[in-house]
Amino acid sequence: MEDQLLELVQSPDNWSLRCSIAQSYYENGNVSGAASLIKGAPSIPQDEDSILFAATILGAESPASGLALIDGFTAANKSTKALAALHATLGGVPATASGSTPLAPRKIRPPGAEEDADELSSAAPGSAIPIAALVAEGEEILGVEEYVESTGERSFIVGEGEAVHAAEKPPETKDKLGAVAIALIVHVVVGILLGIWAVSSPPPAPPQISVSSVSNADSSSLENKTLTKQKQKSAATVSSAQPVVAAEAFSNFAVPDTFDATSNLSMVAMSDSDAGFGMSMSGFGDVSNMGAIPAAMQSRCSMSQRMKRLRESGGEDRAEKAVREGLEFLSKQQTKEGENAGAFGKEFTVAMTGLTLLAYLGHCETPESPKFGDSVVSAALFLMDRCLKSDKGLMTNGKSGNHVSYEHAIGTYALCELYTMTKESGKEIPRLESVLRKAVGVIVDGQNKSGGWAYGYNLKGVDDMSVAGWQIQALKAAHNTGRSFAGVDKALDQATTKYLPAIQDSEGAFKYRPDDARGKSSLTGAALLAMQIWKGADSATFDKGFKYLTNATANPAPGADYYAPYYNTQMFFLAEGPEWENYNKKFQPKLLDAQNDDGSWTKDSGGAERADNQIKNTCWAVLMLEVYYRYLPTTEKVKGLGAR
Repeated sequence: MEDQLLELVQSPDNWSLRCSIAQSYYENGNVSGAASLIKGAPSIPQDEDSILFAATILGAESPASGLALIDGFTAANKSTKALAALHATLGGVPATASGSTPLAPRKIRPPGAEEDADELSSAAPGSAIPIAALVAEGEEILGVEEYVESTGERSFIVGEGEAVHAAEKPPETKDKLGAVAIALIVHVVVGILLGIWAVSSPPPAPPQISVSSVSNADSSSLENKTLTKQKQKSAATVSSAQPVVAAEAFSNFAVPDTFDATSNLSMVAMSDSDAGFGMSMSGFGDVSNMGAIPAAMQSRCSMSQRMKRLRESGGEDRAEKAVREGLEFLSKQQTKEGENAGAFGKEFTVAMTGLTLLAYLGHCETPESPKFGDSVVSAALFLMDRCLKSDKGLMTNGKSGNHVSYEHAIGTYALCELYTMTKESGKEIPRLESVLRKAVGVIVDGQNKSGGWAYGYNLKGVDDMSVAGWQIQALKAAHNTGRSFAGVDKALDQATTKYLPAIQDSEGAFKYRPDDARGKSSLTGAALLAMQIWKGADSATFDKGFKYLTNATANPAPGADYYAPYYNTQMFFLAEGPEWENYNKKFQPKLLDAQNDDGSWTKDSGGAERADNQIKNTCWAVLMLEVYYRYLPTTEKVKGLGAR
């Protein structure tokens, strides 16, 4: 279905494909979705089959719409028995206060589908006959749930979307009344027996899902609450009548101060209203209750909005498919068990997990995502576990070294963005805010007086621009949560108005370290992006750097490492104008062409840090291709959030 939807977006005139998707929606009960697809067609072919199909779909949502379509067609063409029958059907459906009464979904045949000419006459008693076949024969189909109609010597019972050939006999009023009376008596008796059984049997206890690990007796005094990880199901595999496993309100769950991320978590299937963190996914990255998503992030949560943003900003349609394939590749790289369960990467697991989580969130893949939700939850659990088990709140791979400040900032950035996307759902992720307070505090406390940061948050160390870039992104994400984390705004002010101007060279490039003679083009994009997302984008420092980087990237290419392009792409996108158009026109096709058949970018180089290159570059590539809808253009910033 996802591939079909993408194909339809690229070829909106493909009427046959549109009908096929609409039929699938319609027969699965999504009448509104089917009708929207028909309404979105550039035009409806003026042949009887197409009009019958479209009128059936539209009429199921609003009889008046179906009638209008038929009337318009018959005004210029000769009416047929099939059209007349459908017109009579729609005309006989009473209108509600809203003007429509949806009809029950039925099996329908899209225009052009093969049909047996003798389908009706040769059907064996009890065999299913598509509704479209009956309509084509001129039979009048009415009932919504179950309706018995006698037509000559044949009787059909219409229900559950199909017509079933019944025994040939004249109607017997007395027999019918007797059968109804018997059925009522049986139902009453069964109801009484079920009531007695329900009262006498104690209700089963709700499932308890625990992911806490208690190291000693004293630990039992911790909050004995849990964070659940549920298995997602696509819309196609979930029945509307599926039993729901009660798991109580999410507010009853929390993560203890320490927990074992390797525990065997029970998978809990919930209804749409109870699932995950309160955002119901409609099946293709779309969120049905968009109000649970902050306004600045909503454009990433609807396929139509993503494609609209993509095209408006110069993106190619294939970019959306590339993103999805990249996310599918990443999902296969997640560690399933052991001490690193939920993590990505082989060496710098926190950094790779954080980048992957950001890539998921950039496509609105939340804990409720039918396809990636489980990966999102597992990744979040891994990062939170690292923070909670550290005395200082550091998120790292457990080893000391220069990488610590990178890993912690990337992990913090990802968890802040996850918090922002789920906080308005009414079912916040347990203990995530307390985790963020520790994690954000590490960054604020680790800032040097100069406004920069050093390796390992060493307050006596030398400022490092590559380290600072990630700290600034993490702090801006913390600011976007709407929570008051101490020192965040002040730290951002110091970084963007004091530190960055001090490390720019005479050409406009920004230095790796303050004492370096010259700046680097690979770090200039990071500095300029920092000013765009906080302060300084209208300064002489920014203008000088922007001019320098525009000249330095006149013919941009991904290269072997996507670190610099990751920053440059975001920076030019937010700047807009001819510089972005030139950059995007040259860079985007090269990036798309560089994707491997398995959905990844670059190859696994093997050995220590290089072993993470494929995941790292794939994450950066996905984030670059999500830029069209992950960020709001500067002309459409939402107050309080600004550029994301």
